[in-house]
Amino acid sequence: MSWLTAEQTAGKKLPYLFSQCESINCRSVAPMQDTPGVKTTYSARVLAKSEFTVKMSANETYVGEFNATHTESRFHNQIPIPCYLIAIAVGNIEYQSLGRRVGVITEPEMMDQVAWELSSLELLLDTTEAYLTPYIWGNYTVLVLPPSFPFGGMENPLLTFASPTIIVGDKSQVYVATHEIAHSWTGNDVTCRDWKSFWLNEGFTVFNERKVSSILHGKDFAQTEALLGNASLWGDMSTYGLDNTYASIHPVLKGDNPDNAFSEVPYEKGFQFLHYIESVIGEEKMQQFLQHYLLKHTTSSITQDVLRATWEAWVENNYDAFDTNRILGQIQWDTWVYQSTLAPVHLDFTTKASNESAALANEYIDYNCEASPAGFEDYFSYDSNTKVVFHTALTNRFDELTDCILARIDADLNVTNDPDPEVKQRW
Repeated sequence: MSWLTAEQTAGKKLPYLFSQCESINCRSVAPMQDTPGVKTTYSARVLAKSEFTVKMSANETYVGEFNATHTESRFHNQIPIPCYLIAIAVGNIEYQSLGRRVGVITEPEMMDQVAWELSSLELLLDTTEAYLTPYIWGNYTVLVLPPSFPFGGMENPLLTFASPTIIVGDKSQVYVATHEIAHSWTGNDVTCRDWKSFWLNEGFTVFNERKVSSILHGKDFAQTEALLGNASLWGDMSTYGLDNTYASIHPVLKGDNPDNAFSEVPYEKGFQFLHYIESVIGEEKMQQFLQHYLLKHTTSSITQDVLRATWEAWVENNYDAFDTNRILGQIQWDTWVYQSTLAPVHLDFTTKASNESAALANEYIDYNCEASPAGFEDYFSYDSNTKVVFHTALTNRFDELTDCILARIDADLNVTNDPDPEVKQRW
């Protein structure tokens, strides 16, 4: 549980409480088997002072006066979930509908910005559902937390937690919501049975998130996300060291806290594995497999061995004997899963726009303050991902940067005043 003072909230009127149970923190809240291998329904009854509003990762079944000073709220989640998805938030918060089954919750002072920024929430949910299988949770709600919230997002069913850093004013960070929506299928519905199989949650979710992004924004947009993800993947693998199983998507924990193995590796290498499988069987067949996988294992927790058995059985049932052996032989399963290496095949995620963006950054360094690159104004037409490629290229040559070069970049591109948090972080 995290307890914020009133001063740590946007409105600065009331204290605020929120939980974070992933990965093994639910044991501090309730006496439960704190493992994703166990799923349960849950009900809750919460008493709070009347000026507070209570929300949980469950359906609200009752809110009413308890006594002169307190309100009683009741909740029930009838779909089995792992206990790390039990969540609560209490504070000066309110709800606004954004469509027939989507809405947002936040502090009143943030509501107008939040509702505008996330106005496409229903489209994101509908597109994800059309690509995958029917959405089983009923409603979908995003809770945008106060500025002190230290995470990007958490996919609690019926109550996704999101950082206020996604509220930028240009909708450039809405892809975070796409990721959390995709978790409704991979992670919340079909869940990893143990943290060694965490990539079943995150790799699948990144794959589905980027598939939705490619449908809505084009394949180049999603491909640039994958390009940036690949750089983050290598950075985390290098930090762990290639002699460490944490640099693979099968971390051997040996009693270690699972949080210590959480990095970009299960997200990005898991995504790349699925991307490669799709390159072997094609987009249409990959969608068919994903739908089969989700329906077969709905509301259950599985290991990657179960995934592999499901995959191989599906291939055998959908291809003749020759193609079955060809496909299964082409997928180097053990290398992908158990080796602390980059992808065993070459994956090129560059695009024309990403190459031009990196080239622009390199020209600024090469010109060494003597001139601005021709056509630098193209930077203003870049989406968030393409801007990040530019700044990643700068940091790749960090030792060559000077105050003069940075001042020219800022004078030309006004980077200091860019509200995009991904840009600001790198700048």
